[in-house]
Amino acid sequence: MSNHSEKKVRQHQMGLAALGIAVVFFVYDLAEDAFWAGEFGSVHFTIETVVFVGLSVALAIGVRDLRRLRVDLEREEKRNEMFSEVLVDNIDALMDEWRITKSEKDIAWLIIKGYRFSEIARARGVKETTVRLQAASLYSKAGVSGRAEFAAEIILPLLTAAPIDAVLGDQQTTASSELN
Repeated sequence: MSNHSEKKVRQHQMGLAALGIAVVFFVYDLAEDAFWAGEFGSVHFTIETVVFVGLSVALAIGVRDLRRLRVDLEREEKRNEMFSEVLVDNIDALMDEWRITKSEKDIAWLIIKGYRFSEIARARGVKETTVRLQAASLYSKAGVSGRAEFAAEIILPLLTAAPIDAVLGDQQTTASSELN
């Protein structure tokens, strides 16, 4: 589970724990009122019973929702993992198509992940100039001139379903109407 998801689940659990404590308190208080204080049937007892029932229902709904949240999160994690594997396979295939060496491929992945050349050099235990030369070779094989074009060249084939024509069509319509 991602940190954000874990945080949401923990927050939900904390809220349910507070409700659970309140339910336990009301069970004790209702028992004390009914059996020891002789308040069974009083307005006070009736109000506390209504609050107890409301809290119990809220707790039950919260537990149900937490279970659903966990199932949904697990499903999304599996789905993201599957998409991630497909993405990695597609990017690897594209790099194989460009005939990128193993070392260049390692650098390419670090570039895709957003690392700077100095960070890549430090991680690989080489000089930054070595990384820059390997990146230049990588860019040449990919037919691009730099990091931004490289990232775009990697991402563009994966976005075949993106509605580019619709967006450009709207912009062209707006531009032509401004000219008239």
